[in-house]
Amino acid sequence: MTAQPLTAPRHPVPAILRRLLAGGLRIWKPAAVQAVVTLVLLVGYVWMADVYVRVLTAEHRATAALTASSLAGTLSSTLNERIALVRGLTAFVEVASGTGSLADQFPRYAEGLRRSVVGVRTISAAPDFVVRIVYPMEGNGKLLGNDLLRDARPGFADTVQRAIVSRDVTVHGPVNLLQGGQGLIARQIVHAPGKPWGAVGMVFDVGAILNEVRFDRVPAHLGFAVVTDGGQQVAGDALALKGDPLVERINLPDGYWHLALAPRTSWEGLAHGDPTFHGFQLAFLLLSLLIEMVTVMAIGRRHTLERRVDLRTAELGRAKNELEQFAYATAHDLQEPLRAIASYAQLLEHQQKGRLDEESEGFIREIVDGAGRLKMLLRDVQLFLAEDRVPLGCGVIPAGDPLKAALAALERRIADAGAVVTVADLPAVQADERRLREIFIVLIANAIDYRHPYRAAEVRISHRRVDGYDVIDVRDNGIGIEPRHRDQIFEVFRRLHPRDEHPGTGMGLAIARKMADRLGGRLTVLSSPGIGSTFSIHLPPPSFRGFP
Repeated sequence: MTAQPLTAPRHPVPAILRRLLAGGLRIWKPAAVQAVVTLVLLVGYVWMADVYVRVLTAEHRATAALTASSLAGTLSSTLNERIALVRGLTAFVEVASGTGSLADQFPRYAEGLRRSVVGVRTISAAPDFVVRIVYPMEGNGKLLGNDLLRDARPGFADTVQRAIVSRDVTVHGPVNLLQGGQGLIARQIVHAPGKPWGAVGMVFDVGAILNEVRFDRVPAHLGFAVVTDGGQQVAGDALALKGDPLVERINLPDGYWHLALAPRTSWEGLAHGDPTFHGFQLAFLLLSLLIEMVTVMAIGRRHTLERRVDLRTAELGRAKNELEQFAYATAHDLQEPLRAIASYAQLLEHQQKGRLDEESEGFIREIVDGAGRLKMLLRDVQLFLAEDRVPLGCGVIPAGDPLKAALAALERRIADAGAVVTVADLPAVQADERRLREIFIVLIANAIDYRHPYRAAEVRISHRRVDGYDVIDVRDNGIGIEPRHRDQIFEVFRRLHPRDEHPGTGMGLAIARKMADRLGGRLTVLSSPGIGSTFSIHLPPPSFRGFP
């Protein structure tokens, strides 16, 4: 037995490479899909977290806005309550000074004011703007003899001058008082016949006002500040003015204060520290793990599903083509028997004319008219179905040529309707001449058929350029189209009016739009009921090469 020489297998290296490459693809594709899913989840988390933080930020701001509004309302009421006391004091002094009993009655009235609200430090009257009466006297003796108009302390004399001008209460402070501590000084002018009598004043303890407002209601994570219109801090922390604060305005008779409320960190920091945000993070993590698991399971069935989809798509494509071929063939084959019916019906109408009664002749006319309508309908069906099959003869053509052909085809209908067609200069456009002519015929015929019953039909055809596209407008003065019907008129067999009012197959605009789409453009409409419609043919620029 002769030993046969061992021979190496043919092309071993490429075979091994092919097997390795195929195995690598089988491993790489699922890994790539898994990586994409992970990336999408990561991007989704970033986006959803941002949205959720913005929602929580809005909620925190809304809650803080309610707190700020409540505090500002309480502060405004507290201040206005004390300003009302000053106005009452002014009225009392005006009456008492006129009777000469001011010195006797002032202490009793002032004591009543001090009892009415908390924090009234000093009540004074200054005839000729020099302090002569003070209540209580204990600790306030230094105020007697003080000339209000010459008080050298910053803002004191100015407060009196503003009161003279405004004829209302003016507020100054907070200031360091001669009696010690901080207070708000409110003054108002007392008027006598011919000239001011002088002024009255009340000093309110700032701490008592703040205690009444109860700023301890402000949550720990928020800071607040109250400042005057001149920027002087009344209460709170000045840092609250730098943290994108919520600001409420407290109006005073001669100015205003601002109440600012802001987080001690930031609004976004509050949202990130919110327990509900941590709950969202945990829920998203669990959902992501579930999606990753489902992705792993779905990858195993991907190829099977793709094959099924391809199979169904091919079957649907074949069914669509078969249905269109059947419809086209049916429309074509029905033409011959339809011509025979129409011809014999016309012969019968001519032969029996005058021999039959009026009703029988009417029957024959109905047969002839019905055959004619069916013939037009079959023609339009063929035209609609064949549009995708008929090749395009696209090039740059003068738009006026297909328009002239359309007007020539419609010459009799235009004359019978008494319509006036006005044509502006049209440029050369990128289009198929036959299709553009058909579009013109449909639009001009529609303008004639749907003309207004009380005025002569006018059709204006013009050109404009929009975003590089040639737009040819066909404008009429007909009956117009209701807004809810503007999309329906382009549907196949869609009719908005009875056949006896406006004859036709209901396919003209559908065919025109399909032709415009095939040309790489579109057909649109703008309409006003009772005024008219403008159909616009958008054609691609001459450099367009996207036709099938």
